[in-house]
Amino acid sequence: MVKDVVYHLLHNGAQSGRILMVHFDVGKDVGMPKASLFSIARRLFEEGVATSRIVPVAQQLALPPWLRQFEGVNLEEQDGLRAKAKLSNRERVENRLLHITSAVRIIESILSDQDPQAEINRRAAQCNPPQHPSRFRLWLLTYLCFGRDMWALLPPFHRSGHWNRERYPDRKFGAPSLAHGKHYGHGSSREMTEACIKSYRKRAQLGKPMATIYAEAMVEDFHCRVITHESGMKSYVQFQGEPFPTYWQFRYRVVKAFGKEMIQKLRYGSVRYRTRIAESRGRFSEEVSNLMERVEADGFYVKERPKGYVEGTNLPPLCVVVSRDVLSGMKLGIGFSFGAERATAYRMMLFCMAIPKNYFCRLFGVPFVPGEWPNQGLPGHFGIDRGPWARKELIEAMEKRFPIRDMAPSWSGQSKATVESSHPKDLKFEGKPTYVQSELTPVELAKREIIRLIQFNNGADMEARFDPDRDLAYVAPSPVGLWNYYDERFRNDGQPMRVDEAIRTFLTPIEFLVREDGVYLDGRRYSSEEFEATGTLERCGISQGMHSRVQGYVLDMCVRHVWIEVDGRLLELDAKLRIRGDEETLWMSIAELDQWAEARRAVNSAYRAHQHANTSDYRQRFEQSTGKSWEAGQRKSGKPKRASNFNAAGTSSSGKRRSA
Repeated sequence: MVKDVVYHLLHNGAQSGRILMVHFDVGKDVGMPKASLFSIARRLFEEGVATSRIVPVAQQLALPPWLRQFEGVNLEEQDGLRAKAKLSNRERVENRLLHITSAVRIIESILSDQDPQAEINRRAAQCNPPQHPSRFRLWLLTYLCFGRDMWALLPPFHRSGHWNRERYPDRKFGAPSLAHGKHYGHGSSREMTEACIKSYRKRAQLGKPMATIYAEAMVEDFHCRVITHESGMKSYVQFQGEPFPTYWQFRYRVVKAFGKEMIQKLRYGSVRYRTRIAESRGRFSEEVSNLMERVEADGFYVKERPKGYVEGTNLPPLCVVVSRDVLSGMKLGIGFSFGAERATAYRMMLFCMAIPKNYFCRLFGVPFVPGEWPNQGLPGHFGIDRGPWARKELIEAMEKRFPIRDMAPSWSGQSKATVESSHPKDLKFEGKPTYVQSELTPVELAKREIIRLIQFNNGADMEARFDPDRDLAYVAPSPVGLWNYYDERFRNDGQPMRVDEAIRTFLTPIEFLVREDGVYLDGRRYSSEEFEATGTLERCGISQGMHSRVQGYVLDMCVRHVWIEVDGRLLELDAKLRIRGDEETLWMSIAELDQWAEARRAVNSAYRAHQHANTSDYRQRFEQSTGKSWEAGQRKSGKPKRASNFNAAGTSSSGKRRSA
């Protein structure tokens, strides 16, 4: 026996006192393997085992070495996928098994023969039709050594073609050209391979097809000319006799050198490759184990155009920004902006996450039931895109609160797949473009989206996030149910934040005008008992009409409530009506308030001209009715004389009435 060579134990003959072993010569990467039968005295074999000169192989193969890559593969199922094969692998295997069946039936007598290998060769000649002895011996011994599994007889066709073509650079391999004959084309030399790779590297661009690169390379790099045949067909020729590749030769060498993944990324872009071509790399929730360990945020637009505050007008489309927890799938915060995905919406969303949800819902007038939206605090890992949120000053401010560990590229939905997948889906209709004009105001649309978020948290199916854990057996598969399960076990990475700190950090700073009866913002009056108790209004009244200004904060989507800084304290003020009326008019956004103020400025501008014209109009009416000037008379020096001799009744002091 040769050192470090693997032998397969075939037969341990007690009567003959010998051991029969098989050695399989796999050979090179191509060609058929060979099987040889060896015998050794039983005494010597057992002595080698006892002295550890003969040891079992650590890994026992279930298939022959040339089929090693198919270990654990269902070959029967794989064969069923070859729908267009002229001959199935099962038919090939069964055909080989049919030839060796007669020998298998009497294998004991064959192995007990004085020369078993010669007896096996003799059985090969008895087959119908006769089989080559070495091939028949390979089939029989392979079948016996590998558990009498018929799939061990599978031909190693997967090794075909794995040889170096560059050994024959002047020979053209493959099927002959149907159009130009079998001698058309050139072999694949190392020089031509390097030229193909160099040409692709020089001409490849994002979105550029391989066919276009090849067409340019043929003319610019391989110096080919295009000729037209009598049939009108065109082809390439090289007048200097230099070799040039066909399209498939060019493509094969490029794919082999750069890899299919890199070529597809360059052709379609990395985002399309990732979303449509690349294989799945697992669930996003596999990266986390705690609540708010990772949070994703993204925006979408509602399909309706909100109704403007002024009759007959509309506002820009409403953008809704939502954040979502990766572990539980619960939506944590919501923010709004008009016309675009602005930083204002992201700041409002973070404000919503940081504060108690009963407080946030009160600001919009949304009814709140405790337990329906339980999260509070900021996350430890935030996933956002390089859109409006990614403003330098905003990022720097937020990094003081929690780390932003990654920023997904814009237009990359899979980078925030958890939140992207939960956005409302709208059908896109073909034909003439249409839009939906909402009968809801922006605040009413915001209320609807807040309620939609609460509905999602209590009704979405998160069953796919449940592992077979007995503690989860009776947990409701809603985001809130999953959140409560982990929160009760203190698996929550949320960072708390005070309400006043959240207001100062996330809401929009603005300057208010303080008058003697309250605080004003674009004509809307605000006040509260706590604010009146500070004495600020009294100090403003004493200043005899000198209005002061105060710094404060607003929630852009709803200015029903505002906050102002007074003596280092943050006070919440409520909007007030100037007269008794409908309090629903107090619920408005700052965009509506701006629209109202703009409309009033236009009216007041016209009204100032109206006042002058109105004065002139009534003065003219007086002059037309009296024939005299509105201010007819003369200014005289001195004081007017007192009519002391006449009383109001027109009589003299003596009591006599003056005659006419």
